[in-house]
Amino acid sequence: MIAALLLAAIVGPPAPVPSPVPRPKIAQAVSGPDATPATAGAAALPAIEAGLTLPYPAYGSPQPQVLTTQRAPGVPAAITLAEATSIAIARVPSLAAARAEVALEDASIALARTGFAPDLSVSGSSTYSYVQNGVANASTPGAISANLLSAQSNSGSLSLSQLIYDGGRIRAKIDAAGLTRDAALATYRRDAQTVAYDVAAAYYTLLADERSVAVDDELLREDVVSEQLVRAQIRAGTVAGADLSTQLATTANARTTLVRAQGTLQNDRVAFATALGLGADTDVLPRDDTQGLETATPASALPAYAGALDVAYAERPDIAQARLTVEADQALLREARRGLAPTLSLSGSKGLESSDLGGGAIRNDGTLGLSLTLPLYDQGITRANVASSRATVAIATADAATTRLTVAQDVRQALIAIVSDRAVLDQTRAAYASAVTSLRSTQAQYRVGASTMPSLIQAEATLASAATNIVNAIYTLRIAENTLRYALGTNLQ
Repeated sequence: MIAALLLAAIVGPPAPVPSPVPRPKIAQAVSGPDATPATAGAAALPAIEAGLTLPYPAYGSPQPQVLTTQRAPGVPAAITLAEATSIAIARVPSLAAARAEVALEDASIALARTGFAPDLSVSGSSTYSYVQNGVANASTPGAISANLLSAQSNSGSLSLSQLIYDGGRIRAKIDAAGLTRDAALATYRRDAQTVAYDVAAAYYTLLADERSVAVDDELLREDVVSEQLVRAQIRAGTVAGADLSTQLATTANARTTLVRAQGTLQNDRVAFATALGLGADTDVLPRDDTQGLETATPASALPAYAGALDVAYAERPDIAQARLTVEADQALLREARRGLAPTLSLSGSKGLESSDLGGGAIRNDGTLGLSLTLPLYDQGITRANVASSRATVAIATADAATTRLTVAQDVRQALIAIVSDRAVLDQTRAAYASAVTSLRSTQAQYRVGASTMPSLIQAEATLASAATNIVNAIYTLRIAENTLRYALGTNLQ
């Protein structure tokens, strides 16, 4: 057993214990209490799988009906980040709505183009009419005879009208509709990138939870090691019985921390499935891709801020969306300015008509002509529309400038975050290694009476804090890397 070997290396064979001490895995790569932080930095954290095999809750009354899960068709039980992103793009309802918005804008383009199409119609009518007149009856003095006068009228026509010139209003409307559709498509692309970013955040959060449960379980094992060490010392008569009460409280707190970590894990499993557009009870877990971060920080150089900003300006869909919105509003302004432009159109009709008493005597009729309209005064409607459109362009231009400022802030902060998170990871690894060494030394010193119970408890607490910090640092760095890709607009190609 590692704990026993460490103690023997310092003070000789330990006193007998009543039962085998659970083997702590949290620092199994440390060779002894004098290991340097650099050497101890190679110690691996417990594997994620160790925490997933625990029952939930690890201590307490299980409620299996609450945690019943099911597999989603076509979705593996364990998936990579790329697979998780693909699933989310296909299933998240908000993206389905965004695609529908693009389809609506496509329909708006088709509607705007109808202004250039001819208007062709066919009409026909058939009318029967009659009038009843009263006249004197010659054979019967004072009597009135009724005569019925009737007529049948039939007509049919084919009419055609074609706009020839409208001052460019329809063209401006078509341009605006096309630009608005392109802006909606850019919005959809950014929405998809946001979904991918949210999936990555949920992915690494859940991985951090899984690793935290495994770490908390091993920290509990460390407390059990210390607890059995205290029992052995009490039997040897070297420490007071109160030390056991103190250690038992620490062990109980470790169990509480483990159960809480399990609860967080279960909740974030729900959040991860929901981020993928799956049901809350879906059985799906992320695959860990952080191997190596426990012992080595990525050495890849980060891009310079100016170069990264150029990439973001070229790749971010919200930059394109803001620019397209300005151009669409400018097209609508051109349309508004043509409110008093002349309109020229061609119209004609060809028809048949009969209106004699029997509905016969069919005659041909038709019309053909040009219509020119020169608006002189429209109660100020055009002037008001121009003012409104000009203000809309100003607002869109300001929004575009704000978007560029936001992008610059996102890129700058994302770069800074990675620099900080890499440095934090380096320090947490060193702190974790030192905490492991400190606990081993404190346990050995306590064994020979050279340390006190408060020092042992403090060493255990320091290790718990260091283990938690390194877990957070590993997965925070992964999230920061994804945040940079999101800030650059390259997280979903």
